[in-house]
Amino acid sequence: MKTGLILEGGGVRGAYIAGILDVFIKEGIEFDYACGVSAGAGALFNFISKQEGGLKNVFLCPQEDSYYGFREFLRSGKFMNVKKVYGKMAYEKADFDFETFFASKTEVEVVATDCVTGKADYLTHNGTEESFFDIGRATSSLPLICGPYRIGNKFYMDGSVSDPIPVKRALEKGCERVIVLSTKADGMEPADLKKYTFLMKLMYPGFGGFIDSIQVRVPNLLSQYELVDKMAEEGITMVYHPRGHWDVSHMDKDVDKIRALYEEGIREANERIGETRDFLKLS
Repeated sequence: MKTGLILEGGGVRGAYIAGILDVFIKEGIEFDYACGVSAGAGALFNFISKQEGGLKNVFLCPQEDSYYGFREFLRSGKFMNVKKVYGKMAYEKADFDFETFFASKTEVEVVATDCVTGKADYLTHNGTEESFFDIGRATSSLPLICGPYRIGNKFYMDGSVSDPIPVKRALEKGCERVIVLSTKADGMEPADLKKYTFLMKLMYPGFGGFIDSIQVRVPNLLSQYELVDKMAEEGITMVYHPRGHWDVSHMDKDVDKIRALYEEGIREANERIGETRDFLKLS
């Protein structure tokens, strides 16, 4: 039976996913296929390298080392610096295990939105650190916050615009059971970027497809949530999502709230580890 793992984006709300994945690493849980979106890609990379606790340090980094916010804007001219979070110095500082990552048998993809077509591209590395950093930056490059990222002759931005929960992609890849790690808590409303359409048209005149995708992002996301829940009833998906902490924003600076979200992920994963193993048909 082929198994899949889907990781939703959500900025620092990804601390919840990081907590779950730390338990999965500790328990030796692996997947045949895995796909991450935006911040979910960073969580996925750490999971594949099997470095328990590695991502926690990123989410709980000191203000002076942060890669987003007004201080970073003064340093780099961007409110979020994807070259900093997906950069050689950052990964050397974290002692990232590239050898384990590239040796993994899990098929790894990330979702990035083609700025011209507005469609999802499913990117993977080619076994080099350069390609690893490229796909991480492509899926995480937010409109207005840090802008498009170029790979070859294509420009990419946030994967959550075109395919925020790529469970259909997992099925296309032949997965029969899929675990979905979501950052959405009950009562949360998806961020609607349509109010910035005029500004984006001024900033990105050649990216009509991306701007069109922005217009339908929220209904697309809501339909994907419904699909995932329906598939859960059918025994195809198993969904994790925060039970609380809905007040943690995507770019929150409150380290205590982010830590509580991480700890909730650990707590829930430990509570559901038997259910998870049964779902994946692990011994």
